[in-house]
Amino acid sequence: MTDRYAENSETEPVYRERLWRFVDDPSALFSVWVPAFRAVGIGWTLHRQGRAYLESGYYREVEAPLDVCWMLDAMIGDAGRTIASVNLTRPRSARPFTADDLQRLDRLRPWLAHAFRRSNSCNARQEDEAPISTAGPTVLGGQLIATADAKLVFQTPGLELLLKILAGEPVGYKRYVPVSDKLPAPALKLIRQLAGAANGTSNTPPRMRISTAYGVLTLEAKWLAPAGTLPADAARDPKSCLIAVTIDLHEHPIAHAARALRESGATPAQTKVGIHLALGKPKSVIADELGIQLSSVMATTKKLYQNLDVHNSAELATKIWLDQKQNVARHSLRRAG
Repeated sequence: MTDRYAENSETEPVYRERLWRFVDDPSALFSVWVPAFRAVGIGWTLHRQGRAYLESGYYREVEAPLDVCWMLDAMIGDAGRTIASVNLTRPRSARPFTADDLQRLDRLRPWLAHAFRRSNSCNARQEDEAPISTAGPTVLGGQLIATADAKLVFQTPGLELLLKILAGEPVGYKRYVPVSDKLPAPALKLIRQLAGAANGTSNTPPRMRISTAYGVLTLEAKWLAPAGTLPADAARDPKSCLIAVTIDLHEHPIAHAARALRESGATPAQTKVGIHLALGKPKSVIADELGIQLSSVMATTKKLYQNLDVHNSAELATKIWLDQKQNVARHSLRRAG
């Protein structure tokens, strides 16, 4: 419940530095968060977003700097208790959220609960049985620049969140904590691998993939050297060059499979089974993990294949993973054009 992710990286410092001033302010929308949490509520801020809200200190300090005002909030419940929350925002110039938006988000809550649920503790470095190679598209990324002895020189805005995930630190709402200049162990390992390749055994940039509760992190280190510089030359004189480490957060394979199946028209029951099929699990294992009869898995699988016009799990996996890569490639070509 304390973990958070935001596509807008600017929200992180604003919330950390300003949000807690209004925890006990009855005029702030944040004041109704606790009862909504207990009730696994949804849309509890819609009626509080009128003119009086625009004149509140909460709006001026927290929302106005981000050019957002209209908000739609939802708690995500599992077994009668809140396990996560979702906050959608729109700029004041856009239309406000309506009851129709609330109903659409409400229909998504069971899917979100399935995506957020995890069996382990809140350890951000949890291992996942899903094959990392099937990770979804990139949702967040950044780069850091360091010396060969792992001294941080520069990092792109928003990278702090990814570094916290790598270090296994909590990334939720909390009071401001200064940015640490100590790199997480995976980034240090890549830098040492690159700097230690002076013997010329490999010119391939070291890469790493890590499955976390937030998605799949990919890391790649390479020499930040003038054009034409050979990697072997940079490694022999590491003090003369810097190292760039690119870090990307990819959509978790389970979340991506659930989204792809849902968009293809699969029912909730078919989606639960389809996720496991797309990850290559046998039907007997799926039945055991979902706690249902093997015959139910067989029947659901048959209906799923008919709905998606596929004939086996291999075709299903191709539809989910290959189509995703093709869509990303087409999007990249459109942007390049």
